[in-house]
Amino acid sequence: MLSLEENNNADNDSVLEDLFTAKRKEGRAALWKQYLLVALVANVVGGALLFLPIIIWLSQHAYSCPPLWIGFEGKCFYFSEVERNWTSSRDDCHTRRASLAVIQSKDELDFVLRYKGFPDHWIGLSRQNPRQRWEWEDGTKFNSSLFLVGGGEDFAFLNDQKVTSARSSGERHWICTKPQSRQP
Repeated sequence: MLSLEENNNADNDSVLEDLFTAKRKEGRAALWKQYLLVALVANVVGGALLFLPIIIWLSQHAYSCPPLWIGFEGKCFYFSEVERNWTSSRDDCHTRRASLAVIQSKDELDFVLRYKGFPDHWIGLSRQNPRQRWEWEDGTKFNSSLFLVGGGEDFAFLNDQKVTSARSSGERHWICTKPQSRQP
């Protein structure tokens, strides 16, 4: 039979052993957390280093649009805030080193229809008379499978839903396009 003092020592030893075991487990958990943190940081830094050549290449080959122009799919789009006739609109685009909008895809059409808002906007599509084919102002051929041009006139514009036509003398907003340029 153990004496009272020996019994207390055994209990103390048991308590100390439990505390030591708990501290050792806490220490391992803390080390594990530190390891995970270091691994995470190393992964992030390593991942950034992995993409560093790509980031450098992109920064050297970046393209942009002038102020007040909006970039979309490699082109810059300018949406006027005033109204002019078709010829004056075309001339304004030329002073901006651009042409009236040339729309070459469904995505571009959706973009300009969405972005232009409610007002009608001239685009660079015209023909000499109703018996001739539509042509883009920059000289490229019009793909009639992209959209139909409504109305019976010779100068195209975007209304709130589609592409239609009118005489060139009507005043409307306009859209200019040009390729995005490489940043210096």
